[in-house]
Amino acid sequence: MKKRFILLSLFLVLFLSACNGNDELAGKTFKLSYPSLDPNMAIEGDADDPDKYASLLTVEFLDGKSFTSSIQNGEGTYELNDNVLLLHFKNDNEILKLSLNVKESEIDFSTYAAEISDADYEMTNTDKVSHFKNLYFALNKGTYIEFIEVKE
Repeated sequence: MKKRFILLSLFLVLFLSACNGNDELAGKTFKLSYPSLDPNMAIEGDADDPDKYASLLTVEFLDGKSFTSSIQNGEGTYELNDNVLLLHFKNDNEILKLSLNVKESEIDFSTYAAEISDADYEMTNTDKVSHFKNLYFALNKGTYIEFIEVKE
């Protein structure tokens, strides 16, 4: 009986530690950037230049599946399941949900590459100032984003 209890306890500890250690984003800060649409840019070589990427926002992933962003009132929660990252921005007047298909980036200066697979925006009082609407309209389905890690 004691052996079963010890084995069950050991299994539970290993299982919980595996679940908690699976979040590779926690504690990291990224600039979510996209390729600039400057018509004077040469096509070749610009993908390897971080100065050719415009930043949409900066996101700091915290422990406990929460994040803060550079957007005013830009706090929220996130989930990372396999290769899908769900960002859920929320304030007292707005909700913005983004779903991104994430993979390792092939670009040297970027950690992850992502494509917006879905975006949903809701505003409860249109008379109030919006903090998320411009971001929502900038992120169409299929928008390509690079996660450039901010090192401190």
